[in-house]
Amino acid sequence: MFRSSVALLAAVLTFAPLAEASAQSRDRRDQENPQAQQPNRDRPERPRVSPDEARRRAEASADGRRLDVRVRPDGNYGVIMENGGRVREVVVDGQTGQVRRPNQ
Repeated sequence: MFRSSVALLAAVLTFAPLAEASAQSRDRRDQENPQAQQPNRDRPERPRVSPDEARRRAEASADGRRLDVRVRPDGNYGVIMENGGRVREVVVDGQTGQVRRPNQ
């Protein structure tokens, strides 16, 4: 009985520091890389305006026919319009629905 208690105590004392060291290592990695625990705030939010609404607003603000509607990397919509042989992009804000110039 005494031998099994000693063996069990020795095993606990052997493995307990390993668990603590592993937890400390995990904490250190989290401190070194704070972005791993926080969401990426540089990425734009998903658009709240639908592609159909963006198309309607672009067609109302510019003459011509719509060729395509695309989601831009900044979260806005780019509505490709053609008028008299000229092709241009009308940008619609993905959050508010306001029509903007492409470089704005």
